[in-house]
Amino acid sequence: MATRFSIYYAAIFLAVGIHLPFWPAWLEFRGLSAAEIALILSVGVWIRAFANPFIAHFADKSGAHKKIIMISAAGGVFTYALFGLAEEFWTLFFINILASAMFMALIPLGENLASRASVEHGFNYGRVRLWGSITFILAAYVGGWVVERSGDAVILWMIVAAMIAAFIASCSLPERSARDPQKASDARFPAFTLMRQRQFLIFILSVSLLQSSHAVLYVFGTIHWRSAGISDALIGVLWAEGVVAEIILFAFSASVLARLTPIKLMWIAAIAGLLRWTILGSSTDITVLFATQWLHGLTFGAAHLAAIHFILRTVPEHMSASAQSLYSGLAIGLVMGLMMLITGWLYDTYGGGAFYMMILLSAGGGGGAFLLATLVGREDKTKS
Repeated sequence: MATRFSIYYAAIFLAVGIHLPFWPAWLEFRGLSAAEIALILSVGVWIRAFANPFIAHFADKSGAHKKIIMISAAGGVFTYALFGLAEEFWTLFFINILASAMFMALIPLGENLASRASVEHGFNYGRVRLWGSITFILAAYVGGWVVERSGDAVILWMIVAAMIAAFIASCSLPERSARDPQKASDARFPAFTLMRQRQFLIFILSVSLLQSSHAVLYVFGTIHWRSAGISDALIGVLWAEGVVAEIILFAFSASVLARLTPIKLMWIAAIAGLLRWTILGSSTDITVLFATQWLHGLTFGAAHLAAIHFILRTVPEHMSASAQSLYSGLAIGLVMGLMMLITGWLYDTYGGGAFYMMILLSAGGGGGAFLLATLVGREDKTKS
């Protein structure tokens, strides 16, 4: 069981490992401006906020998680291939909406299947998830090497090949275990039920700020480092290095979670963000960058681990796919997309100084985690 999920994560993050570092460079290669790149990427991420809860609703109601994942993966292959035919900005824009709707559903539905299966079958979620991180490293490093030798045009076709691998891997996923149909029908639209719960709402807002603090890095990290004279191969290594830190965290996630609550992990992510964005806004020295990229394991990894386990511990099983989609749709969707849109103006105006604005998001996420801890503490006292 764990092996099948490990292969799925590896395939998905093969695509992510090429897309995240190099997709902005492909868009720049096609002649888009900084503002147009920011708009394309932000709208693509916004799709998570609208498409994911809708797709997850049908997954929670029908239990057909595997079938929906397979359809989304096949759609991703087709829509990304369409980019090769696009010439104008608005053609790219609308294809991007379709491609994002397909691709963005693959991670939260896969995460939901994996996290629930880890409880039912007794395997370590973190150690399964780390295979995605390992593949991301290989994809970022090899992708940088290939792009440096073959040019930016190859980026798109590497993504298409990775999406084909994701579709093949999705075919081996298990079906969702049978559930009580009465529970599944209790909430007509589970996402609305969850968002009316104050504890869950504060959690989503807090983790959204923590994850969205990566917006400048995700949109302009590669472009900014290129402008400083850093080679694509080294940029691939920088992206890969950050994910090595994720791997270390995920490999020891069981021990970490035995000592730290999800809320404490959110605090750690916030503090790491204050440090990371301050440094990245101040320097493009390669030695400093290599030292700083280790913090990705905390700014992203700790926040993600906190989110997955907060949902596992607090959300009923029959609403779990919707909770996962809200995390993906809002934390790495709506709020992230808004910040990505703003980064176009920030980077045009301030260059690397745009990283300083991300400090505010990390601070806000840490403050939200404090409020969440206070609320959870009050509810625990009430129950006792």
